[in-house]
Amino acid sequence: MKRSLFFGLILLIFSCQSTQDSQAEENISSNNEVYDTAWKFYEKEESDSAYAYFNQAKYIFFKQNNKSQAAKCLINMGYISKDKGDFFGSQELTIEAIKLLNSKEKDKREILSSAYNSLGQSTHNLGNYKEAIHYYKKAIEYSTDETVFIINENNIANSYRYNEQFDEAIEIYQDLLKNKKIIESPKEYARVLDNLGYTKWLQNKHLNVEEDLNKALTIRLNENDLWGQNASYAHLIDYYSNVDYKKALDYAYKRKKIAFENNSVDDQLEVYQQLILLENPTNSKKNFEAYQKLNDSIQLVRSKSKNQFALVRYDSEKNKADFLKAEAENEKKKNDILRLYILIGLLVVLFGFAYFLYRKRKQKLEQEKVLLEQEKVLEVKKTELKYSKKVHDKVANGIYHVMSDIENQSELKREEILDKLELVYEISRDISYEKIDNYQQDNFADILSQLLSSYDSEQVKIFLIGNENSIWKKVSANAKTEVFLVLQELLTNMKKHSEASRVVLNFKQENQQIKINYSDNGIGISELKLKNGLKNTVSRISSLNGDVIFETENINGLKIIITFPIS
Repeated sequence: MKRSLFFGLILLIFSCQSTQDSQAEENISSNNEVYDTAWKFYEKEESDSAYAYFNQAKYIFFKQNNKSQAAKCLINMGYISKDKGDFFGSQELTIEAIKLLNSKEKDKREILSSAYNSLGQSTHNLGNYKEAIHYYKKAIEYSTDETVFIINENNIANSYRYNEQFDEAIEIYQDLLKNKKIIESPKEYARVLDNLGYTKWLQNKHLNVEEDLNKALTIRLNENDLWGQNASYAHLIDYYSNVDYKKALDYAYKRKKIAFENNSVDDQLEVYQQLILLENPTNSKKNFEAYQKLNDSIQLVRSKSKNQFALVRYDSEKNKADFLKAEAENEKKKNDILRLYILIGLLVVLFGFAYFLYRKRKQKLEQEKVLLEQEKVLEVKKTELKYSKKVHDKVANGIYHVMSDIENQSELKREEILDKLELVYEISRDISYEKIDNYQQDNFADILSQLLSSYDSEQVKIFLIGNENSIWKKVSANAKTEVFLVLQELLTNMKKHSEASRVVLNFKQENQQIKINYSDNGIGISELKLKNGLKNTVSRISSLNGDVIFETENINGLKIIITFPIS
């Protein structure tokens, strides 16, 4: 049993000191000097001091939020407690360590393996062998190192042996003897061979296993393996107790010498028990007295250690509670200050937002004022443009209309000329009113014919196609007025600029639209640049949701297509 505990300690050192995946955590000298000091005491076997320093280092690591290093401290404290016989305390510390480690993090798995190995040893020492086997298997599960596997497999076999499950133990020992690493290591080979022979004998006390036990002892003597020699002597004493009394007694005294050299009090107690049974009454009594004295001393030391460890934990927990209380109060003060800052910040933000809204409102009012002024100016310009347009379309074109009549009709009487001029006068006088020219609403086709005939002369012949009253029945009064003025504008422009001798106006009704095709054989327009008159034409048709298309390329003269919806 002591051999398995020794190898458990080796496992702890391996798993706590050789992991490369957590180099940042292993920089303990710079981050936690107390941890360094704990290890120095541990290596000098001053376990009480080591325990106290590991406990201090644990809280330093907690403050650094370094859970894995804190877990290592707890595992080391667990090993120390176990070595001092405080198996329950060891279990408690190791379980606390396991709770700090995340098995999904690769660099924490070796530490977990060490923790479960420690937990398995403490559980084994308490006589709960099945549960110990479970923990050893967990230690194997969390490690990829073959040495860890071998150590824990041997511990599992030992627990099977103590639980009298000899077949399971023997099977593991035999498998281990086939392992290349064990074959190449004389000490390991001797340990497994010795355990295998002893377990076979426990299963069958009539079985001769002397060869295996002596072979293992010979290897251990050659390797100067004192711990191994102690285990071999213990097994040989049991084996020879009922076979060769003298050999058993000889091995008992050899074991006693080794036990004291190893300073192993548990082995010393065991060898005294064996000598009590093997020696004569006189010597047996002396061995019993020595056993009783040593046992009392050990129990006193272990009780003292347990109390000391418990006191260390109590003081540290009390200090932790006081620290947490002070930290909570400090945190409360911080929270109160933070809330005050937040309140002040909110007030500043609200004030800033209110000022921002005030500035935006002021800017908006100023912009609205500027826009209002611009709208007034624009309205004036629109009004000027509107009246300019009316003057151009109704007065100027009306006068030109009268001039065309006088020019083209030599027999025109003075009264007729005066009537036409009076009509233009009436139009100019009412130009500021939004009036529809009612005289253009009835018999619109005839009115258009009269308009077009006034531009007809010997020099310019105007041909009218499709101008029937039927196509104008559903056309609005406003649209008729706009059409009249547009045609008047086109004819006036023709008369002034086109040099045309023939004009054709074709009126059609297609798909709920009025289509007017205008064409002349004048000089046309080489480059389409609309002046006021033609701009007004486009504008008027656009107001009726219609289109004006000027065709100027690949034709003689000018062609204009006007379309607008009937309603």
